[in-house]
Amino acid sequence: MPREGAPIHPISVERMLNVPEHSVVLRLPNQNGLTIKQTSAGPVDDSIIVMKMLSAGVCGTDLAILSGARSGQAEILGHEGVGVVVHAPKEFRGAKGARLIINPVHRKKPHVVLGHSRDGVFREWFCIDAADADEGGFLVPCPRECSLEDVELALAEPVASALYSLELLRENCGTASLLIRGSGTMAILAAKLWSTLTGSNAILVSKSKAHVQWLRESAHWPTNVRICYTTALPHTIRESSSSSNLKAGILCCSRESAPEGLGLLFNFLQKGATIDLMAGFPAEYREPRLGGVALDAIRWNNVCGVSSAPPNAVLDRTSGKTCFLIGHRGTAERHILQAIDLLSRRVISIADVPYRRLTLEELPSVVNQMLSTQTRHHTKWVKAIVAFSQDSGGERIGDC
Repeated sequence: MPREGAPIHPISVERMLNVPEHSVVLRLPNQNGLTIKQTSAGPVDDSIIVMKMLSAGVCGTDLAILSGARSGQAEILGHEGVGVVVHAPKEFRGAKGARLIINPVHRKKPHVVLGHSRDGVFREWFCIDAADADEGGFLVPCPRECSLEDVELALAEPVASALYSLELLRENCGTASLLIRGSGTMAILAAKLWSTLTGSNAILVSKSKAHVQWLRESAHWPTNVRICYTTALPHTIRESSSSSNLKAGILCCSRESAPEGLGLLFNFLQKGATIDLMAGFPAEYREPRLGGVALDAIRWNNVCGVSSAPPNAVLDRTSGKTCFLIGHRGTAERHILQAIDLLSRRVISIADVPYRRLTLEELPSVVNQMLSTQTRHHTKWVKAIVAFSQDSGGERIGDC
């Protein structure tokens, strides 16, 4: 008790909130797979944004981290997601009930990435400090008038990344024909968006003849998009009348195939072409035919629409061509909002990407299937999207 007459100082007690017990998908101790666990209810303070996850996409980067092809410190993966605000500080621009799109790369510190260096969204509840979210630009409120389903919105960040790539390419090569080495989600989105937004030809190249045939049959393709396997590329270029204007390229295959894929682009693109390096390279990798250029560093030249650098001119010693390399990390909020607009107007659609809808409980086994050399070529999708149950926990969050 204070002595009589002593001044009484008020004690500041932050209001504490209690996030319910919920399911979380974690990396296994050996780091090459996933497991699902229940995490206990726990308190968070009033400065935290609390979201109930609605949907989350499985990205090629998640698979690369699990396979050991690239590093990642996060115990909880997942960087493509949509959640609904259950609690947020008054100053936060996303009100309770608003849907938020995860924009995973910190716009000022691009080495900080949700789902890579920090825990991601493969969990029923996601919490983040409001000041941190604001500084990093991690959360983009979805327009209230948007009628897209939650699973469709999971495609917003991948579409935004494709739009960023195409924006950079158009700055350097206008509406040239586009050659893409890759056949996953990003390749499909880039090909369809380029053909639609520019009216120019796009050619998507896969190593697998069987995969090419399956892609042709599994989705609707614009008439100015061609899909082919590597050995059929010369014929496809002649057939599409793209050879004289093939001056834009995107490398978006796996890390294992990136050196071969880059060589293919240099072999078939015209002199002076611009290539966006969406595919990753190990930090220590140096490409011999380019005289030892550090390719991974180029991918950091454009960050979240905030910082930018001119293309890198490189001489390909094998073909004798000088081309330009660009790269980017993350996306800007404007790219996310443009993606939502295009998805809402069905300029691009989730139906354009063969996908599988799954529950969080199914995620570990589905990812194992996508990683396995025995089963991954027999999957009937290129994108897996988690649709979170809204029955477990709902919006029940209370004071401690």
